[in-house]
Amino acid sequence: MNKIAGVDEAGRGAVIGPLVVAAVSIEADSIDRLIELGVKDSKLLDRRSRIMLYNKILELGSSAVCIAEPKVIDEYVYRHALNLLEARMAAHVLSRLRPLLAYVDACDTKPERFSAMIASLLDKGDTPMMISSAHKADRDNVVVGAASIIAKVTRDIMVDGIKRRYGDFGSGYPSDIRTRRFIRDLLDGTIRKEGEGRGRVRGRGRGRGKGRGDVEIEEEEDYDTALHTTLSNRDESYTILAGIDVSYLDGTNFSSNSSSSGNNGYGYDHDRNGMNNSKRINTDCRFDFIRYSWRPVRSLLANNI
Repeated sequence: MNKIAGVDEAGRGAVIGPLVVAAVSIEADSIDRLIELGVKDSKLLDRRSRIMLYNKILELGSSAVCIAEPKVIDEYVYRHALNLLEARMAAHVLSRLRPLLAYVDACDTKPERFSAMIASLLDKGDTPMMISSAHKADRDNVVVGAASIIAKVTRDIMVDGIKRRYGDFGSGYPSDIRTRRFIRDLLDGTIRKEGEGRGRVRGRGRGRGKGRGDVEIEEEEDYDTALHTTLSNRDESYTILAGIDVSYLDGTNFSSNSSSSGNNGYGYDHDRNGMNNSKRINTDCRFDFIRYSWRPVRSLLANNI
């Protein structure tokens, strides 16, 4: 079979919620159908359109999703290795689908280096595949666009659960003033902490549905239950990275091209998005949906401790 895959992420630059990497695999002769459906980069679609296309994409092909929770993201960021994490996640989803050719939206400044990194992390028993990474692949390649929709809708499901418990905080990205204000109020105690009254899903939501991959949940259903029911009922593969071993990571060993500017040789500058390798703050008993490697969060914690 001549399967072609696309890989993209959602949430890399966020300060709230997970990083999601998704892959979509489809027969080459079905690609025109994606175009007919209007599949494109998720950033160019409204929420309603993404959800409709999400279900259509799953009818046409297979998908695999890998979810990295904030504490995992932080461990990689502190070690100047966010690109490595994304490459590991891309390799994981591609190993599940085993396409002959995979197109990937590159996070590295050098796309060919990102392709090589993913290839080196594939499972040893995988069928050989060609990996082509490019900047803006989610915009230029319809299969990568399909993956971007799967990643975005999956992340939205998880972020919606946080909002049900704590209220609307905007996009979850540091450029959003509502997000910044929410984090400030959360850390200074203005907003109640997790465990002080767990929210319930009311009315329309995201989760259990009538068909494979549908993303709606029944009234009064707990968010976490709805999410895990949805994932377990799907034929596609989901992996949640909640506590993987990162003790072996050492940014100085990743590449001989590392420089003192903060770029680890895999093209990730930790000044971007306000992240760097400063001393960590103890986040025990804090909020597991916040990325504490973001500099303003560390500053707020330092002022509140």
